[in-house]
Amino acid sequence: MEKYLNKVKRFVQKFKEANFVQLLREENMEVDALAKAASARGIMDEYDRVQYMPSINLLEVQQIEGEENWMTPIIAYLKDGRLLEDKDEARKLRVRVVKYVLIDEVLYKRSFSQPYLRCLAPDESNYVLREVHEGSCGNHSGVRSLVHKVVCVGYYWSTIQADAKAYVKVQGT
Repeated sequence: MEKYLNKVKRFVQKFKEANFVQLLREENMEVDALAKAASARGIMDEYDRVQYMPSINLLEVQQIEGEENWMTPIIAYLKDGRLLEDKDEARKLRVRVVKYVLIDEVLYKRSFSQPYLRCLAPDESNYVLREVHEGSCGNHSGVRSLVHKVVCVGYYWSTIQADAKAYVKVQGT
């Protein structure tokens, strides 16, 4: 947000006069819809290009071909529109998949106020937890702090909360 503020301050200096009006969320629905449509079409500005890259490069991650994990149905739907056989599960997948985007064959989780988060498989997530907790980013933090740090460096997986809790518990013993 600070980058946007600085950009606005520079832009406003070009005008003789500028007024700012805060709109309620309910009154801003059209702008939200336009922003979502633009991001869905892949329209990016300079900030967005940085957004989906992790802030540190902890690892070079590649999903092993044929190995299924929590991301497999999401990737299959985003790539080919394939749904699960069970109707209820298919409906749940369609609802859940709007939170994700596939960029260059890599799955990212969208976020309202954060950069895109690189989605990790279970084996990759263990490495990230260990590196963030004990490595160059870490100071042997608690569960909430560890999850926050993992998200801040740009990674996500579906069981991040439970995995962090189990990891911190093991490290504490």
